[in-house]
Amino acid sequence: MPPSTVDAIVLLGWMERDEAVAFLRDQCYFEPALDNQQAETLWTQYHARVEALPARIVPATKRYPIPAGEQSLVKEFLRRFRGNNSDVIDVLCIDPMELVAFQTVVVSDRADHHHRQAGAWSKKTLVIDRPTANLPMRIEGDTIKLILPHAEHMIGQQPDGAFRIIQFAGFVSVVDIGAGRLLLKAGYHRSFAFTREVMNEPEAKDKLELVALTTSLPPQLSPTFPQPGLRTMVFGSRPPLFADFFVSDLAMAVKLRKKRWETHIRITAVDDP
Repeated sequence: MPPSTVDAIVLLGWMERDEAVAFLRDQCYFEPALDNQQAETLWTQYHARVEALPARIVPATKRYPIPAGEQSLVKEFLRRFRGNNSDVIDVLCIDPMELVAFQTVVVSDRADHHHRQAGAWSKKTLVIDRPTANLPMRIEGDTIKLILPHAEHMIGQQPDGAFRIIQFAGFVSVVDIGAGRLLLKAGYHRSFAFTREVMNEPEAKDKLELVALTTSLPPQLSPTFPQPGLRTMVFGSRPPLFADFFVSDLAMAVKLRKKRWETHIRITAVDDP
């Protein structure tokens, strides 16, 4: 029986060869399954298209005035998130198609989830209160297993010492990577859903997205990160742009093996050195 799958878009040509081969073979579903040579051949085709691109001199991302009707939302968002142990410093109104990208995969089904949510796009990109719910739990042997609604969670320690499963912030965020160029830091699925909707409505007047400007790079792009591949990609001569997810020659549609996200908690004995 074939596995459950979800639709996704991948910028395969910007991946490194071994990463792409492993992604195609382990994370994607093909019928028949790809062998290593077939996966590498597929990557080579997309990588060659990236290498054939002219060197990209990415200009500063244009910043537009905040619409008058969104001023109160922006004010409340900044009141909640600017300072207060957050790296949010401002809210910008930008065209997401101008952003540099560092993530190479967008799950279309996850974008569909954001598209279906009620409300204006400004409240989907500048999320102030992300909804929470009790997590389904089961016990298997000596392990407690909690089912998460999506991957954006972590276990954090509270001021009183208690541990809690924390949901990441839901807003779209960017960071300046030099000379006014903005990198899409978080919110790829929301931005993909927003851009796709705008592209499908040629008469749409609102083609700009409200995003949070932050001060810190994603950890994978830090100069001290042990695997420099992503940093080399972003700061190289042909960085991927968010717009590339909508270019058929550069973006490949795939079926990803569907995942369920869980937190497992177990107390175990280890050798005391």
